[in-house]
Amino acid sequence: MHGLGRSDRIIGISAIAFFVFLFFFKWFGVSSSASVGGGISYSDSANGWHTFTNSRWIWIVTIIVALAAVAISAGAFKIDSPVQPGMLVAGLGALSAVLIIYRIFDHPSAGTSGTIAGVHYSASVGIKLGIWLGLIAALGVAYGGYLAMQGEGTSLTAELPETTPA
Repeated sequence: MHGLGRSDRIIGISAIAFFVFLFFFKWFGVSSSASVGGGISYSDSANGWHTFTNSRWIWIVTIIVALAAVAISAGAFKIDSPVQPGMLVAGLGALSAVLIIYRIFDHPSAGTSGTIAGVHYSASVGIKLGIWLGLIAALGVAYGGYLAMQGEGTSLTAELPETTPA
């Protein structure tokens, strides 16, 4: 990535990080334990890909489009499109970040503990570190796309068709 501009480096690094966080970091988990003298515990967690079955498709498209935009900038291939790559990357990165933020605020979470008939128990459900790292990576993709839009001389308002008042 040596010959690439700042926006392309941000997009590329953020997209690769997003991929790693999506597949290799835990985004959601559950744990429980019970004890009578000794103890039994159980915990399970899942990455972003396995946890969020609908949003994951937007996230993987974001990663692919971001890496393709970097490849286009590097001259690996050309594509004729009425929409500049920076705009696509910025839009998909922002959409991905919004979906992750939604999942941060709207997720099942609970915690409880107590003792029943001499058995102490505890259980918790919630989000894990991976979702926060995924959010940072998605924001990085969006920011890199925004910088690329500035470099391309495009803006969202310039791409919208003009409307005349009735």
